[in-house]
Amino acid sequence: MSERTQSAAAFPTPSRIAALHPKAEERLGAYLQGIFDVLGTKRRREGFAIYACGILGEGERKSIEPIASRACGSPDETDAMHKKLLRFIAESEWEDRSIREYATQYAIEQMQVHGPIRHWIVDDTGFIKQGKFSPGVQRQYTGSAGKTTNCQVAVSLTLATDHAHVPVDMQLYLPESWAQDRPRCRAAKIPEDVDYRPKWVIGLAMIAGVVAAGLPRGVVLVDADYGDKSEFRDGLDALHLQYAVAVKKTTCVRRIRGVGNHRSVGERMTVEDLAFELHPGDIRKVTWRKGMKTTMSARFAIVYA
Repeated sequence: MSERTQSAAAFPTPSRIAALHPKAEERLGAYLQGIFDVLGTKRRREGFAIYACGILGEGERKSIEPIASRACGSPDETDAMHKKLLRFIAESEWEDRSIREYATQYAIEQMQVHGPIRHWIVDDTGFIKQGKFSPGVQRQYTGSAGKTTNCQVAVSLTLATDHAHVPVDMQLYLPESWAQDRPRCRAAKIPEDVDYRPKWVIGLAMIAGVVAAGLPRGVVLVDADYGDKSEFRDGLDALHLQYAVAVKKTTCVRRIRGVGNHRSVGERMTVEDLAFELHPGDIRKVTWRKGMKTTMSARFAIVYA
């Protein structure tokens, strides 16, 4: 039996996954085999198999130590298993991009069986932390907590259909205070070439990467932290992407009428001032779903050039 076959056959499929659907075990096995093929070496495959079983299997705690403990037949073997998993997750020098690209392509193909990609969504997510040594951690605002707190922040890019969504890229945001403290960065094992980038720069770079990868296009959606940056919107225009972005009411705009030699540019004004120029009948309240505390709604208007 070949090494590839041994790796696939040795992978124990969690029973709760297989019980969901008669063909679930077969699909899961095929998906994991694809990851095995990308990983290449036997040691990486073994580390991934143990870790994936820990994530998909029973047990509430999904960090390395409890996964190692559940994977062992006796407590005496836990330390060795913990070191093996730690090597795979944190110390082994291998590039994860190829794995993420494989997972992305697989997910998008399955999603599009039920409908096309409609939107690309850029947003940031906070990971609350207690200490001060995790890369990029500091007191900063995160929507995850709804306040300023000690956390890491990552920028994500998600592709969505009308019924499903999948994150295709996520990158850690490194605050200026960290980028200016290189000894602290080295202690946290942050590469020397990683420097401060505003969140909108990270988001635009991820979007450009997805465009280059040829993934199905959608309308880019972002909140005002991104949409209010004219450089971000200019970057989307340069990539020939459609977008619907939030901006602050103080953002200045100009109304442009006509095209070519017949184009006229209006006076510079804030979005708020433009809204007050509109006829009340042109503004419509739209309610799209119920939130945790109240119904979510907003007023919209279309301004034609």
